Parts: sequence; structure tokens; C-alpha cells
Amino acid sequence: MIRRSRLALPLLGLLALALAPLRAATAQSISFGITGGASLSTFTGDLAQDAKNYSTYIVGGFARIGALGFAVQPGIYYTGKGAKSKDATEGTVKLNYIQIPLVLRLGLGPIYVGAGPAIGIKVSCKLAAASSGYGSGTDCSDDATVDPVKSTEVSGIVEAGIEFGKFSLGARGDLGLTNAIEAAQSGSTDKLGVKTRTVSAVVAIRF
Repeated sequence: MIRRSRLALPLLGLLALALAPLRAATAQSISFGITGGASLSTFTGDLAQDAKNYSTYIVGGFARIGALGFAVQPGIYYTGKGAKSKDATEGTVKLNYIQIPLVLRLGLGPIYVGAGPAIGIKVSCKLAAASSGYGSGTDCSDDATVDPVKSTEVSGIVEAGIEFGKFSLGARGDLGLTNAIEAAQSGSTDKLGVKTRTVSAVVAIRF
């Protein structure tokens, strides 16, 4: 019994030393950060033939869980989307969402690429003149000329950029996969829809 206990103690010590780097690596693989940037958004689809880019922004925070060059990055963002009409008299549709993406990222030295799904929960929809301020306008539900806006949107996210330590600069594409605006087609059960398409230049810092 004495010999076994004497042998077990060194083995336990060696095991603890072997696991120490693993524990440290695991602790360092989780980080948090904030991001923000400027966006250009527009509409695509059956009801969007006269849509053009609308300038807006994105801001929010994220968590990053990474290992071996890969990382899973969930986040929560406040993102603006929408489109201007080519006809200046028809104004601008301004959509705001709380968006929750889940992006899988791959680091290639200082360069990163990523992709994943996101769900957006509509916060507001405004119809405004092209020259009006960001938050101004009439609520879409109060204007009979605006088709119903859906309360949620599913989209696909793609991104790429360069990291400098805790800082990063990148581009982010957000392509709507479900209709943001939907209307019944006259004389048919089919529905006509509008999807969003948004491109953003973003900066981020991790802590």
C-alpha cells in the first residue's frame, strides 16, 4: 500500500502538469468584443424593381469561442436595413432589427473569413422622405401604401477581414433569406416578397 501511494503521487503531479497548458488554452479561447460600422442596404425581389441603396449602420457585441484557428462567434446587433426609391417622391423605407447571428470563423494568419445564419427581430419600420433624418418618418403600419412588414427575418452572413491583435477591420455581407415585406398577389394564393441585401464596413475590438 505504501509503494502504491508513493507511485500515485508523482503520477498525479505529472498529470496535473500535462493538463495545465490545456486548461490555460481553454481559458484563453473565450473572448468578448464590440463592433460597429456603416452599411449600404437595399431591397431585392418582386416588389423591389425601383429600389436603390440606403445608408445606415450596425452596432453590437459578440462572444468568440475558438480553438485551432476556428471560432464560433454568436452576437447581438442593432442593424438598420431598408431602401430608397428611385422615384424621389416615394421616399425611403427604413427597417431596424435586433439581429442574432451565429458565425463560424476561420483564421488564416491575420486574415479571417466567416459565414453563418442570423435571425432578425423587427424593432421598427419607418417610411420617410429621402432627405429626412435617420429616425424620422411615419410608421409603416400607419401608411396604407406600404405592404405588411414581417416581424422576423432570417438571413445569411458572410464576412472577411484583417485582425491586428485585439482589433479588426472587415467587410460583412447580410443577405435576406426570407421576405422582410410580403404582399398577396392579386387573383392568386402566391405571395410577392421583398428581401433585404446589406453590405457593411465594420471595425471591432475584443477584450
